Amino acid sequence: MKWLLPALAALALSGCASHEVPFVALATQSAARDLPFAVSGRLSANLDGKGHVANFAWQHLPEYDEVSINSPLGNTVAKVLRDPSGVSLLADGKTWQADNAEALTRQVLGWPLPLSNLAWWIRGLPAPGEAASYEADGELRQQGWRIRFVRDEASSSPYPKRVEMARDGLTVKVLAQDWR
Repeated sequence: MKWLLPALAALALSGCASHEVPFVALATQSAARDLPFAVSGRLSANLDGKGHVANFAWQHLPEYDEVSINSPLGNTVAKVLRDPSGVSLLADGKTWQADNAEALTRQVLGWPLPLSNLAWWIRGLPAPGEAASYEADGELRQQGWRIRFVRDEASSSPYPKRVEMARDGLTVKVLAQDWR
């Protein structure tokens, strides 16, 4: 009988668990400006069955990005820097450079990270100046990516909790945990 009360409490709490639902940006957000933000969370990438998981910390300004990719223990394993002169990736004591993050991450990591568009997608918005369409289920299609935005049903956040992107056998999921 000692187990009955904790079991009932656990059952009651499980009923309070949030459900995830599609995130739909407010119409007024579609004309949003590229405002600065800082966010951290988790990132996973799966390319043809081979997966990678990491934590990230991202500082974004319209002309500048700094994304730190961290191990589960918090050690920085790579850093992506973007400014008007291009993009650099620092890892293993080496530095690689390219004109854009997608080409650079494809070259170094083996899969493309669409950093410029992700600055919009992580906020639940289509990237401006690029053709975009929405499916009936709310999925965004842009630049060959299928993008799904997810939020907790009870959340009042202006941003999605998770962004899932898929293209050419690659799935990238970004879980935003701390917006500043």
